[in-house]
Amino acid sequence: MNRYMLLMFLLFVAMESTAQWVWHDPQNNANSSTSFIQNQGWNEDGGNYRRLPLRAKDKVRDKVWNLACESAGLAIRFTTDAKDIKVKYKVTGGYSMPHMPATGVSGVDLYRNADQGFCFGDYSFGDTIRYNYHIDRVVDAGEVQEYTLYLPLYNGVEHLEIGVPDGNVFSFVPAVNKKSIVLYGTSIAQGACASRPGMAWGNVVSRALGRPLINLGFSGNGRLEKEVIDFINEQDADVYVLDCMANLTDRGEAEIKEMVKQAVLQIREKHDAPILLVEHAGYSNGTTNQKQYDAYSHVNLGQSEAYKELKREGVKKLFYLSRQELNYNPDSWVDYVHPSDWGMVRQAAAVEKKLKKIIK
Repeated sequence: MNRYMLLMFLLFVAMESTAQWVWHDPQNNANSSTSFIQNQGWNEDGGNYRRLPLRAKDKVRDKVWNLACESAGLAIRFTTDAKDIKVKYKVTGGYSMPHMPATGVSGVDLYRNADQGFCFGDYSFGDTIRYNYHIDRVVDAGEVQEYTLYLPLYNGVEHLEIGVPDGNVFSFVPAVNKKSIVLYGTSIAQGACASRPGMAWGNVVSRALGRPLINLGFSGNGRLEKEVIDFINEQDADVYVLDCMANLTDRGEAEIKEMVKQAVLQIREKHDAPILLVEHAGYSNGTTNQKQYDAYSHVNLGQSEAYKELKREGVKKLFYLSRQELNYNPDSWVDYVHPSDWGMVRQAAAVEKKLKKIIK
């Protein structure tokens, strides 16, 4: 075979390989009234993977806006009878961080909904990130299965497509249209340092309770800001979870108390749904470092005082989750503050237990 024939043969093989797969873009399939992006509180702009609407750009701080462009907590649901599923997408930033792997920062996660079965995919990180899944064990629900694909925790998604072999059925599931859990918090809420998106505690809770969860965790920038809570108030939620103490250790105890009170009262101006205040889970070296111990102790004390005062003032449906209930141990963190998968599961279990008592 001469060089020309070899080139034509390889081109033909490449064309055949491409033709055997049908690719689906969730942003191209939605019409003006339908979104296929789950857990996205605002879809008014269309065709994006942001966590706040475009009109927030000039109302929140730049750091908050940039973090809102990362896809933490967002997911895509779809149905297919395919045993082989491919995902390809581009991201806006670096693939990994020193304390968090590329699979958590920039990866995706696929679960089969019928049994919450985890689908491991081999992956490659390049100009285009690719995940390839092979799923050949069936469940009783039949051949066509529904899946949830969790998007990257610490990266923005530019363009994403899901592929199945030609001849297989495929359909996106419209975004769930019911009240959500709204989570406002820090890097821990955003997902640091889960090894993969499905292990972020908000995603674990959402799966366990079968409820959508809007993730408004902003790394280093969950500071109970009025401008952010203005947008939170646009969501008619089942429950509002405020988990911001880890980003307020530079504030004094009295200031913390006032900030928490103002945040709760700001939500109460618009909504009577339950509000859950979550304490700082602590630091891995809190037992050996006085400065670290003092840092989380004083913010928790300030928030606790705010909670007690608000309750005395008659604020209803206000709930509290303490550090003791979160029950981290030194091996629950990857560094001094960010939980490992183990820590994520412990936090999710504590929040889930509390929310089951709160949400009716």
